[in-house]
Amino acid sequence: MVNVWHKSEVRVAIFMMLSRFSPHSVGDIKSLARLDTQLDRQLRAEHPRVKRLASYALLGDYDFLNIFEAPDATTAAQVALLLQAMGMGTTQTLTAIPFHEFRELVEDI
Repeated sequence: MVNVWHKSEVRVAIFMMLSRFSPHSVGDIKSLARLDTQLDRQLRAEHPRVKRLASYALLGDYDFLNIFEAPDATTAAQVALLLQAMGMGTTQTLTAIPFHEFRELVEDI
């Protein structure tokens, strides 16, 4: 979990969520845009402290990557559950440390 201090002094973490559609839930490929809009709407309504930073369609083992800020791992888990309820068969949530922070950690060893 990456902890970031914003000007408002609220501590948040950065999460990267890989997701894969369930073969049973994928209907018309054009419905993906509607699902993305629905995700934004539900995040604003149900998880206002979550801020989606970027989203990507992927080639490979996963279909999508969402990068978002959240206050904690519990909230990130709620986002994963929301995505699964919307038809994602699996999700994998990753955290990362910005390299400049990692460098400081290494220097302290």
